[in-house]
Amino acid sequence: MDFGLKGKVAIVTGGARGIGRADSQVLAAEGAAVCIFDVLAEEAARVADQITERDGEARSFYVDIADRDLVNQAVEQVVDLYGKVDVLINNAAICDTIAVITKFSDEYWERDLKVNLTGMYNMVKAVFPLMKKNRWGRIVSMSSIVGLLGGFGQASYTTTKIGAIGLARTIALEGAKYNITSNVIAPGIIGSEIFLDSVSDSVKNEIRGRTAFGKEGETWDVANAVAFLCSEQAKYITGAVLPVMGGLDLFTVLPRSGEGAG
Repeated sequence: MDFGLKGKVAIVTGGARGIGRADSQVLAAEGAAVCIFDVLAEEAARVADQITERDGEARSFYVDIADRDLVNQAVEQVVDLYGKVDVLINNAAICDTIAVITKFSDEYWERDLKVNLTGMYNMVKAVFPLMKKNRWGRIVSMSSIVGLLGGFGQASYTTTKIGAIGLARTIALEGAKYNITSNVIAPGIIGSEIFLDSVSDSVKNEIRGRTAFGKEGETWDVANAVAFLCSEQAKYITGAVLPVMGGLDLFTVLPRSGEGAG
């Protein structure tokens, strides 16, 4: 299916790794020019090179989305190159702190809100006038299963991922009359570097067992959903939260041996 993204210009934050990398690759395959914003400059450049080697169009930019001046400068560079911004994928986030609230680091709380939530605000504020001027735009922001259900020991991450939904829905209301949609994807357990490299095998297997499919999702599962929400076919979808979590949010009870077969 042609998603109508040929000739569109997309910014993907956190596009150097994991879901963001897959987002960048899928959007490029659909014909969009992809601008990868990331603090991981070398890895972002490699992703851009991989896309161009496959006859796609991609550029990488060193951007700390928590720095409003850097964001504005990078968006101006994109406009200088391509003349517009059609698509924004808010993917960049930090998720590396686990502690109960009484032991949670104030420093990490401030850092995570600044990157995960204020960073999203900075990006939307920078591109919204461009989309408004062209009367077309697609904004897709990443929440998480913890943004729907909460997360033990994840005070800052959970707060930012719930906040992302509120901000995205506000933008959906403000953007509708300009043909700008704003939607959210809430991934569950996805086989990105964070899950595969940072989680023990026993915990991985326990988490897999809680999904309806008994396995983690792939980054492509999220990226394909992103591409659809950016498409012409999704023009009447806005303010939605799309779970991509393989039934992890369902009450899943696995059958005992010999039960439920056939």
